[in-house]
Amino acid sequence: MAAPQEPPPYPGQPYAGQPYPGQPYPGQPQRPGPYGPYPPAPRPAPRTSLVGPVVLTSVGALLLVATAVVAVLVVRTFLSIVPLGVLDASGGPGSAAVASTSAPGTTTAVLEPGYHHLYLVVPSDEHDAGLPGTVELTGPDGETLPAEPSPLDGTASMGGSRAVLVAGFRVVEPGEYTLTVPEATTQDAQVVLVRGPDLTQFVSGIFGTVGGVFVAIALGVVGLGLTIGGVIWWVVRAGARRRAAAAPGSA
Repeated sequence: MAAPQEPPPYPGQPYAGQPYPGQPYPGQPQRPGPYGPYPPAPRPAPRTSLVGPVVLTSVGALLLVATAVVAVLVVRTFLSIVPLGVLDASGGPGSAAVASTSAPGTTTAVLEPGYHHLYLVVPSDEHDAGLPGTVELTGPDGETLPAEPSPLDGTASMGGSRAVLVAGFRVVEPGEYTLTVPEATTQDAQVVLVRGPDLTQFVSGIFGTVGGVFVAIALGVVGLGLTIGGVIWWVVRAGARRRAAAAPGSA
């Protein structure tokens, strides 16, 4: 004898195991609601603004310009500490020489304040030449400036001659100076006076050059990456803008 079914506690409530109104039985496919299936969620509109790509590309271009400026400063700093223009193509005094004379000899020159290097110029096959005497640089007031031992080891070769850095002078007052050179240990020797950096300026120039190279490399890498990324982003956004403009109903 089957057990009697209990009446539902509320009117319209199904018995146990019976689906609710509108709910399919197990295995029965889902039927659409009275208003049809829910429409799919609308796809977000593609971004077509070019503000981001323009800003990114502009920042990259500015960094590349800064890289070029730093590179120019690095080159100028490096050239200021290397002995350029000491000798010309024929082996004589170069464009950087402010005074020159044979050894022994005397010459006058108008000098500006700063440090000046004295080079001994000898034939390129002469390796033991020197100035055993005292080199004197007399100022416009008649005071003789002491010759300082060269803090640097500088040489320059050109046109069959070799210039060796032998001394230095620290000029404080501008004016006409007289350079007196003793006899050298070899014949056909001469001296060339060139303005250049002292030891402190040379060391700071070295560090400035090395540091500038690293700064230029860092700026160049970052700037190039931002520029390339900005251009790619720009092309993608421009294509999205063209597709959005050509889509139906976009007018």
